[in-house]
Amino acid sequence: MHRTIASLVVLVAMTGLTIAAERHWQTGTWRAMTTKRKLIDFGPGSSGFDRPGATPSPSMRAMAEVRTFVIETDDMRLELEDTVPINRRSIDFSTGGPVTFAVEKSAVYIRDPNGTEHKLRLVKKTERARGPAAARTPAYTALGGGHIVRAVSADGRYVTLEDGSRWEVAPKDRYQTAEWDVSAAVTVRTLPGEENGFGYELTNTNTDEGAIANYVR
Repeated sequence: MHRTIASLVVLVAMTGLTIAAERHWQTGTWRAMTTKRKLIDFGPGSSGFDRPGATPSPSMRAMAEVRTFVIETDDMRLELEDTVPINRRSIDFSTGGPVTFAVEKSAVYIRDPNGTEHKLRLVKKTERARGPAAARTPAYTALGGGHIVRAVSADGRYVTLEDGSRWEVAPKDRYQTAEWDVSAAVTVRTLPGEENGFGYELTNTNTDEGAIANYVR
């Protein structure tokens, strides 16, 4: 009996390893991550984030952190979602860093440097144009605050920051940037998903105005 159980355990383990080995692993680049707190309804009979076997909570709702990740390759862009208990670590993330992943229907498996797999939900998959003629948006690595406006074109189309980076502003926001003062403080962040082809947001913290833009150079 014990030998039969042990054999089944080994068989299940080997099956899991075989499935992992058969995944179509690819490499890409981390582009963005955002976190929002939401009240999650786990449905009737669910215990939410309780441990397996625990008595279900009378309330089948719990506050959770919903983390949205963006991965890009030469030919596609993936938006992923991970729902975890508040303040619990999810997966390591570094803007511009490499990532190994596999797409299987509505799930994306992330493999960390230790070989551990993390399953995330696929929210959106966007095909990208291929070939040398495809437009490429350069990556900007100095995300965050501490930036200063150095110049703004008269029509608000281009904003230059103190580090020499030049930004093309989306048409709908140029009326705002045209009024931005030189020396205004700015924060730069990536958007969780592109808006009309623009992947960043410049926020003038002096006026609390945001403008979506693309990093030109």
